[in-house]
Amino acid sequence: MFQELLGKMPKKHAVAGKYSKNFFDKKGNLKNIKQLKFWPVDEVLHEKYHFATEDAEEVADFVTPCLDFDPTDRATGLECLRSDWLLQEDGNEDRGR
Repeated sequence: MFQELLGKMPKKHAVAGKYSKNFFDKKGNLKNIKQLKFWPVDEVLHEKYHFATEDAEEVADFVTPCLDFDPTDRATGLECLRSDWLLQEDGNEDRGR
């Protein structure tokens, strides 16, 4: 669930969708899930998928802007292509690039 990774969805986005009433109340809270455990992307990558801490932080720094709830704040494809993480040349070919 995105809200566990990114925090609470802004109300204006939660209530704006065609099917939002199926999932969110008028205040933008989830209807059927009362408690979420916030678990940031870097911690998920490290704890669940056993990424090294530094790698998890670097991947999270790349991915998190791509997942922003607000499309106007979300990273564009061009911004992603220009990210430091993709532009690194450290000789390690096994980094998902």
